[in-house]
Amino acid sequence: MFTHPPAPEEIQRSRLHDRRAGNLRRHGFTLIEVILAMGLIGLLIGGVYSIANGALQLGTSMNNARVAETRLTHFTAAWRDYLENLPPGIRLSCGIEKARRGAAGNLLIEGGQPPFIWTRRVRLADAVEFAITRSQEQGALQLNVRHLRRLEKPNAFDAYEQIAELPLLHGLKEFRWEFYNAEKKRWFASWNPEKDPVPPLYMRLHFQFLKDPREYDFTYWIANDLVALK
Repeated sequence: MFTHPPAPEEIQRSRLHDRRAGNLRRHGFTLIEVILAMGLIGLLIGGVYSIANGALQLGTSMNNARVAETRLTHFTAAWRDYLENLPPGIRLSCGIEKARRGAAGNLLIEGGQPPFIWTRRVRLADAVEFAITRSQEQGALQLNVRHLRRLEKPNAFDAYEQIAELPLLHGLKEFRWEFYNAEKKRWFASWNPEKDPVPPLYMRLHFQFLKDPREYDFTYWIANDLVALK
């Protein structure tokens, strides 16, 4: 029995089929390759998202820090303008009442133009009190300014009534005052006008925030050497 060799057309058709099958095998992807590719794409997307999220958080943190620094700059500038322009005859007292933890009592300044004015009615204040109070943030303190008006009939408990109150600094870990007595040439944590009727020559502020390791110290000259014109 004889077997005829395949015709040339069949040989060429078989070779073309084998070549196409080989190309399909070479260009196809296995399941493992597809899974690895999807994992790589996921890693790339996650990395891009992490970078974008980190950039947003950094931008937010920088903006918050910039706002805090601007607020602090305005706070210290307002203090300087206020203390360096106090008229003669003011009365300053601090630390007479029991101090709160992390603070050194409230500061009361009677007389002079009131600082930190944000409404018209506080311009009529006869005195201002800077009070250290509990903040809404757990474990934190805050500094408030209270504008006071003298009572027509002062009583044994208080000579003033409060007109308004404004928070100045939030999230404080501590806030302390110090006053320099020019006669005794010493710094004191409190000031009693009954014992020292002449205001201190300098006042020093020391404070620190809960979320900021830096400590802030500012020293201001108080215009207590001015003499009233007669």
